[in-house]
Amino acid sequence: MHIDIPARRRAVIGLTPLIDVVFILLVFFMLASSFLDWRAIDLATGTGDADPDSPPPAVVRVDAAGGLHYEGRALAPETLAERLRARLAAGDVSSVVVRPGAGVDLATAIDALDTLTGAGVEALALGRGGDG
Repeated sequence: MHIDIPARRRAVIGLTPLIDVVFILLVFFMLASSFLDWRAIDLATGTGDADPDSPPPAVVRVDAAGGLHYEGRALAPETLAERLRARLAAGDVSSVVVRPGAGVDLATAIDALDTLTGAGVEALALGRGGDG
């Protein structure tokens, strides 16, 4: 007596589900990623011990609308940057302190720093905000 045992079939693994999963992951990570060009803004860190012989820093105030004020006058960013570069080169000021006014959010203060950095002012520091 002869019994026929059916031959075992090899399991076939399809690639279609794997490709679907990889495609879904690719789309997810593309949508979840940020493709912004991040730039760094170098800021001076305060040591608390200022050299008494060095000139004072120039203080630029930022209002809630993003306006830049220097020496009591509102100035356009290009005009302000040109004036600050000239004062830094002449040695009249040691650095530039950007001081946000009352109610100015961080994004507006960073925009002011970015504007001055983009205009060529390099010696920047972020000062304490407020009206004082």
